[in-house]
Amino acid sequence: MVILKSKHEIEAIRKACQVVAECHRTIAPLIKPGITTNEIDRIFEDII
Repeated sequence: MVILKSKHEIEAIRKACQVVAECHRTIAPLIKPGITTNEIDRIFEDII
């Protein structure tokens, strides 16, 4: 269990979750059966 002690910590986690959600929305449609992890890494690098 993680105990957050400040509003700054909570805001940092909220922003990180937003980034992950945005990546998921962008990448999920691009992932096809048989795609390799190297291909997924390249997609992430292009987006970031």
